[in-house]
Amino acid sequence: MAGDPVNDVRPFRALHYDPSVVPDIGRCLSQPYDVISPAQQDAYYRQHPDNVIRLILNKEEPGDRDGQNRYTRARDVLQDWRRQGVLRATARPSFWVYEQSFDLPGVGRRTVKGFIGAVRLRDYEERRILPHEKVLKGPLEDRIRLTETTSAQFEYIWSLYQDRDYVIDAVLDQSGKEAPIIDYLEEPINVRHRMWRLTDPAACERVRRTIGRLKLYIADGHHRYQTMLTIRDRMRRRFPDAGPDAPWEYIMMFLVNSEHEGLTILPTHRLLNGIQVDSLFGLASDILEHFHVKKYAFRDGEEAEVRRRWLADLRDVPPGEHKFGAYITNTNGYYLLTLRDREAYEELVKLDYSSEWKLLDVNILNTLILERSLGITEEQLSAGTNIAYTKDVEDALERVRSGEMQVALILNPTALQDVITIAENDEKMPRKSTHFYPKPVSGLVFYPLDQGFHAG
Repeated sequence: MAGDPVNDVRPFRALHYDPSVVPDIGRCLSQPYDVISPAQQDAYYRQHPDNVIRLILNKEEPGDRDGQNRYTRARDVLQDWRRQGVLRATARPSFWVYEQSFDLPGVGRRTVKGFIGAVRLRDYEERRILPHEKVLKGPLEDRIRLTETTSAQFEYIWSLYQDRDYVIDAVLDQSGKEAPIIDYLEEPINVRHRMWRLTDPAACERVRRTIGRLKLYIADGHHRYQTMLTIRDRMRRRFPDAGPDAPWEYIMMFLVNSEHEGLTILPTHRLLNGIQVDSLFGLASDILEHFHVKKYAFRDGEEAEVRRRWLADLRDVPPGEHKFGAYITNTNGYYLLTLRDREAYEELVKLDYSSEWKLLDVNILNTLILERSLGITEEQLSAGTNIAYTKDVEDALERVRSGEMQVALILNPTALQDVITIAENDEKMPRKSTHFYPKPVSGLVFYPLDQGFHAG
């Protein structure tokens, strides 16, 4: 219908930690479920008896079976915390203003601010909420089981909107003049998380009306979005008379203006191992066919300065250029690879995708180095065969130096506009293309799928 909003984003009643029962809420927060290692899971369990890890990623235990498993334990913990008052419900719908301050090497301190709201679920075909990544069956089934068993949303996904006039940011900045209800410094990564509650009806309405005219682009949380689409459809069949504002019609989102100066995407670097020696030796000649190669050789005592120059040159990318760094085991230098001919490369890619998709750095690397030079197939990439990933350059280089891996391929970050363009083109990026940083911590607010918690 003409005049309908593009998206329906609402303040909502939420469950949250009660500071009178849990004074140090920061110790109850955690990273999102999908980036938590087993060691981190153990650490969160030890950190606080009410840590959110017991909801989002409860431990598996011997003897787990249907009716008694980590999903039912999460459900029981949620019920216990609600009875005990660890979690309490707000009486009025609110938006939740959330700010992160963090350090970037070579850049300094940055801040990104957005808000958490309840967003009406839209099928992708409606082109109102757009993805840029594929979902995998395993993580999707895991999140569906957790959400259905607990009847709650524990984690907000991260989405972007384009508000070039900064209307919403101006409203959110007014909240920052008050004392935050959560102020937590996450160690050892030195990220400060602060949250305020936005309850003023006029301010909430201005946010709601402004964002209602805009498309949303999923930055992080594709599996959780697909989880709620699946559950919404199941609940519609079970409760056909529940109406358009039933709680399962909405999903929690952390929403950030794509124009925000603090919005940060980090690269994910590739590490290769298990490559036959002849393939590795042949890599150099194959690379020369497609790339200009510059070597940064070093002797004893020079490595740190040479590495600094190499990384500086790697990150100095004029428009239209595509660069990669490489470090190979048992060599005394770093390599800078610059794509020779964009048009010639595009002609090699026979897939029916846009130029923007073909010219993503991860696709250039996958096509010219991993597939054509080393014979690593898409199936092997999906299975993780011969390849590992890291966000940290020093970690990548050290794992090659130690002999754990054979090659480190260092990338530049994907441009934000490329993420939006790929989503608009209805295309999907390859695995590990984007890493929005820092991750929103889990545990700030929860959204039970109780009828009483419908969005306001």
